[in-house]
Amino acid sequence: MMNDLVSIIIPVYNRTKELQRAVYSVLNQTYQQFEIIIVDDGSHENIKLVVDRIFSDHSKIRYLRHEKNFGAQAARNTGIKAAKGEWIAFLDSDDEYLPDSIEVRLNKASTARVPVVHSDCIIVERKKTERRRLFGVPPVEGCIYNCLLAGPGPMYQGLLVEKGTLSQIGFLDENIRAYQEWDTAIRLSKKYYFSFVSEPTFIYYCVNNDTISSNHSKGGFGYEQVVKKNRWQILSRLGPKAMSDHYLNILNWEYIHTAERGKKYYCKLMSILYWPPCIFSYLKKNKR
Repeated sequence: MMNDLVSIIIPVYNRTKELQRAVYSVLNQTYQQFEIIIVDDGSHENIKLVVDRIFSDHSKIRYLRHEKNFGAQAARNTGIKAAKGEWIAFLDSDDEYLPDSIEVRLNKASTARVPVVHSDCIIVERKKTERRRLFGVPPVEGCIYNCLLAGPGPMYQGLLVEKGTLSQIGFLDENIRAYQEWDTAIRLSKKYYFSFVSEPTFIYYCVNNDTISSNHSKGGFGYEQVVKKNRWQILSRLGPKAMSDHYLNILNWEYIHTAERGKKYYCKLMSILYWPPCIFSYLKKNKR
């Protein structure tokens, strides 16, 4: 397994400066049996020119382009389908791998004998000053389907997946607007066991204004998409309180931060209908 080719897929939409950092972090890996597939998702910036100028000497890099912007999921699917590697890894264009990222995850996949590995990461946040800390990705492993129905877990940048498993689940759902890795992880966990690497293998830069995490409406909408897509499995396996909790999460994620009052009341109503006792928590909040 340690001679297996790993295909690292980097979807990019503009962000030429950050892309260079991401690509160099892969080129400097301790494990060198890889290819990098950069999928330009209809960027306005000339990504190909940057790739040709800076990385022209690197035969490991392949450049693919969408003529229109179809979204990160579509770009990842294009990369997966073009990949030559036995394993697939993902990296966002504004993040970076730590030096032994591929080696550590591939070793874990080998020892645990599982087709899916994920890891923790270091998150970089910027308010007044830049701050770094361990993100705290949930350390779930084994049969984690029920765990993921209860809430998000693995991140794309920490995933290492056998290519065949992705084709088995029908590739990535391109309709999901946010929490895309949650949807993918749920679908993988329904069929396959996971393993977890507790040490961080990548750096997650949560500093750009265009990140999904900074867009409350988009984030909440995506969360709701995943919940609705899996509502029957959540109800049958975890019960109505889990659905109620999800609608409380949607409420906090999206509608508190927007002026969509009708949707705000809708989320409250759904949480109460699924689990009537939660109305007492609303009453307590209103008394404060």
